[in-house]
Amino acid sequence: MAISKWDVSVNGKNHTIEIKRGFGALKVVVDGQVEKVRSQNFWIMLLDREIRIEDKVLNLVMIGTKADLAVDGVYLGTGEKYVPVGRTPAWAWVMTALMLILGYFFSGIIGLLIGLLGSTFCISRSLRIDGKNTLPICIIITIGCIAVQAAIMFLVMQLLY
Repeated sequence: MAISKWDVSVNGKNHTIEIKRGFGALKVVVDGQVEKVRSQNFWIMLLDREIRIEDKVLNLVMIGTKADLAVDGVYLGTGEKYVPVGRTPAWAWVMTALMLILGYFFSGIIGLLIGLLGSTFCISRSLRIDGKNTLPICIIITIGCIAVQAAIMFLVMQLLY
């Protein structure tokens, strides 16, 4: 089953580009040619792949579950200008560590799972293509996660004692 599929015309010839789920990796299919690709980030799916068809360069970008294809520097899905996907900022990893470590110490495995969810949101937001500053939203996500983890800790303490 294809996650995303595009039909593009290069020099008058139609070409099909698909992203399919594979076992442990994604498959990029260009005109029937299958290539396995792995995420550039171990936390969420991150892919910025250059595809050459004849003399044209296409950029296949996937962040999380959202995928788009850029042709001539413009995304087909959104119409926005193509911007290469950068690395995950260091502050996102610091917030991830905070949410996971404090979550585990505050409320055990439940806190760890809440930290995992918050970390996924924070990292995916930090990789925005449009270049907007995402630090404030990630700070809010981190504070919210830690507050929920602390609330669970106090609730459990009240129930036990």
